Parts: sequence; structure tokens; C-alpha cells
Amino acid sequence: MLTRLFSHSKPIAFAILSILFAIAFVVENFISTTTGFSASIIFSKLGVLAVFLLIVFLLNFMVKRNKIHQHHTFAASSFVLLIIAFPEILRSTEFVFSYFFLLLSFRRILSLKTNTNFKQKLFDSSFLLSISIWFEPFHWLFIAVIYFGVIMYASQNYRHFIIPVVGLAVGFVLRLCYFLIFENKWIGFQDYLPEFTGIDFFFDSFKYGSLLGLLLLILVWIIFQLPVIFNRAKLHQSESLSIVLFFMLISIAVMIFNNSPLAMDAIYLVWPLSILIGNYFQLKSTKKWIKEVFYMIFLAGIVFSALY
Repeated sequence: MLTRLFSHSKPIAFAILSILFAIAFVVENFISTTTGFSASIIFSKLGVLAVFLLIVFLLNFMVKRNKIHQHHTFAASSFVLLIIAFPEILRSTEFVFSYFFLLLSFRRILSLKTNTNFKQKLFDSSFLLSISIWFEPFHWLFIAVIYFGVIMYASQNYRHFIIPVVGLAVGFVLRLCYFLIFENKWIGFQDYLPEFTGIDFFFDSFKYGSLLGLLLLILVWIIFQLPVIFNRAKLHQSESLSIVLFFMLISIAVMIFNNSPLAMDAIYLVWPLSILIGNYFQLKSTKKWIKEVFYMIFLAGIVFSALY
């Protein structure tokens, strides 16, 4: 049933996903919480909800515009159903804005394959990344994804390796000016240094440790399907998928080094994993019952998170 619903990209599928996500967001931010609300808080929360929905539509836009997927909503539905299982993400504010700008940066990297306005896209990507770094310092690690795109599409021109540095520098100068003018202090550079504290904190919570285990099982399954996915993909699809995989690799590094709660960091794994799931689901060799089992697992994760 769910496979049939999300096997196309008709408006009804997006409407259902948007309503489902909005309900989960309202429950987590207005019903489950015991704190008081004012008009400003309500409007700010609704603004965060709008950004979350933009992330969902941005995901669908990127995979369609860059022809990573066919016309379906498997990736968008996987993202929504997986992210709802992590309610702390739904309560975030600065974090979701940071990730939104990170995805805007990533979108410009994917568009490098057209070989048009290359320098502008590189600058835009690095500048948008710098805005994301304002909120989450460890996002500077994603500069590696920009250079991965440069190496893949235009490594013959050395100027292309300089432009990302310029874009980051512009964002850094703007950030430094803000601190000096409005807070009268320098940026705390120690916040940008990796701090590896081991992986034990991933399993401090039984709830999120179990959900992480679920995500890792899905990831392992998809990794075993990658040879088939790449064999069936066209050249431009293979290139985009390679960038997505590298983006996932850096995302995992950020999860390990930023020492943030797993309940928040799960989005780093969920977003690129959703794209790979969409590619796996569109394979003719992927049986319908396998897709239904995946969706049942997604729903089971939501129920487990709600009840625990």
C-alpha cells in the first residue's frame, strides 16, 4: 500500500508527507512539552516547521533536478518517516537552520556537473557552507565535499581550488564582524577543533542506541546493494551518487567528532541514506514486499520512539 502511494510524485503523496510531518512536529513542540508559549515562540516554531518542510522538498528537488531518481517519492517518504523517530530533531531551531544551509550548499555542488557558471556555483556553495558553519562549527568538514566535486568535474583548472577558500573567507569575515560589533569579542576558535571522545556516547540512551542500530542495519543492507545500483545507473547518476556517498562519509565523521547528542545528529545519516534508499527502491530487481518491509520498519521505529 505505501509502496504504491510513494511510487509516483503526484501532489497527493507530498500532501500526505507534509501533513504527517506537521502533525509530528506539532505534537513534539506544542503537546508533549510542558513549557509555556507566547506568540513569538509559536511563530518561531512555525518558522522552523516551514524550514523542515523546505528540507523535504529540497531533497525531492535535488534528486529529480539532478536525475538521481526517477519520478517517485521514495526518498522523501523515507526521510520523513525516519526523521520523525527522532523527536529532538523536531524541537531544534539553530540546528535545522544550519542543516538547511548545508543542503543548499550541497545542491550547488551537485549542479557542478552541468559545467555552466562553474566559478559562481563554487563560490555560492562555499559561502552557503560558511553560513551553516555559523550555527554548527563542525560543518567546516564539509569543505571536503566541495573539493570532491571540484576533483570530479574540473580539477584541470587550479583556480577552482581557490574559489571555495574565498567563499569561506567571506563568510568568516562577516561572522567575525558580527562578533566584534555586537558582542565585542573574538570568535572562539576552539569550537572548530574536532574532539573525539569515543563512540560510547552513541549508546548512552537505549532508545536512540536502538534507533541508531536500526539505521546502521539499513545502511549495511543498502551498501550491499550499491554494486547493482551503480551498474543500473547512467554516468551522470553514478557521479551524483558518488558525491552523495562522500557526503555521507563526511556526515559520519561529523557525527563522531562533534560530540553532540545522537538524537540530534541522526539527521546526518538519515538524509543521504534516504537518497540511497530511493535508488534501491526504484530498481526493477527490488521486490514490492521488500519495500513494504522497509516501510513497516520505518513505522515501527516511530512507534518505538513514541512509546519508549
